Amino acid sequence: MNPDPITNPLGPALRDFFISADASGHKRAYLQISEALQNPLPRVNDWRQVEYAFTRLFVGPKSLEAPPFASVYLETEPLVMGPTTMMVRSVYEMMGLVSPWKNALPEDHVSLELDAALVMENAAQQGGSAELDELRQFFVCRHMAAWIPAFVKRVSQAESAHPAIVRAAKLAGQWVDDQAVLINAQRNQHLKQGGWNG
Repeated sequence: MNPDPITNPLGPALRDFFISADASGHKRAYLQISEALQNPLPRVNDWRQVEYAFTRLFVGPKSLEAPPFASVYLETEPLVMGPTTMMVRSVYEMMGLVSPWKNALPEDHVSLELDAALVMENAAQQGGSAELDELRQFFVCRHMAAWIPAFVKRVSQAESAHPAIVRAAKLAGQWVDDQAVLINAQRNQHLKQGGWNG
């Protein structure tokens, strides 16, 4: 959706892990995650097993064990391309973003949402605005924080889960939590200073 932002490399590495299409992509992103943490993750001996597990969890063609779409966790009927997907698409449009997978991959895919959060973080670091502040607070602190924990839990409990994927999912959950804390702290700081017009 956008070039890598000038942020901590953990977010981009997590984004890349969940959009990777094969074992080599998973391995590359996993190593980037490990580097970002500055703490080696458990060694993976067979990346083909990660790819097989990833396919069963997130890709199909059989029923997904842990669908990576917000709609599944936020709507009464666990379907994609419904109101949640359209809402997320509208958020991207407000940011001037268009998914490169538009009409091929629902916009509420975990990787696309991580990417959008990174773009928002990057824009905030460039100066931000009241509108961006509101949009970022809604998207990360209310929308992503509402479904990512359920996604992480489902990955962790899935029969096909691989330890590397579970670790990446838990780190994604922690990343969203950390972002929410940061966003709320920045928001409170702006309010103390009289708001964006203060």
